[in-house]
Amino acid sequence: EADRPQAAVEMVSNLSSFFRHSLSRGEDVITLGEEEEHVRSYLQIQRARYKDILEYTIQIDPALRETRLPKLTLQPLVENALYHGIKLKRGKGCIYITSRAEGPDVLLQITDDGAGMPPARLEELNRAIANGERVGFGLVTVHERLRLLFGPPYGLTLSSREGVGTTVTARVPRRGKEEA
Repeated sequence: EADRPQAAVEMVSNLSSFFRHSLSRGEDVITLGEEEEHVRSYLQIQRARYKDILEYTIQIDPALRETRLPKLTLQPLVENALYHGIKLKRGKGCIYITSRAEGPDVLLQITDDGAGMPPARLEELNRAIANGERVGFGLVTVHERLRLLFGPPYGLTLSSREGVGTTVTARVPRRGKEEA
C-alpha cells in the first residue's frame, strides 16, 4: 500500500510460513527446529509492525533441533515478552531466544530487556503457574501442556527484575522424533 512491493511480498511470505507452521500437518508435537521456524516467522511479522522498538536474536543449538515439544510453546512466550516487556518499556528493546542442554533436559529461554515486573507480580505469576490458576493465560497454558506431555519437573519458570527485563525458561526432556 505504501508503494513498497518488496515489503508486502516479505510480509505475505512470513504470514504464509506462520500459518503453515501453526497447522503443523495436524501434529500436536513438533521438533524444536519447526518451532523455531514458527517463532521466527512470528517475530518477522512483529518486526515489520514494531520496527522502531523491536529487535530479536534466536540462537537454537543445532544439536537440539530434533527435540520434541508441543507446538506453540515458544510463540505465546515471545508474544508475552513483546506485549508485557518491550512495549511497556516505551523504547527500543530486544527479545533473546536461546537453548541449551542441561543433562537429559533442554532449557529454552525467552528473555526480554523490557519493563520487567515488581517482585509481587512475579510471585503472583509463579504461584499461578504452579497452581494452574488463570492469571496469565499464555503462561499457564504452555506450562500445563508441558506438564501433561512430560510430567514434573518439566514446565515453565519465571525470573524478572523491574526495569531490567524478564526471562521465561521452558524445561523439556531431550527427546528426538523416535522417542516422542
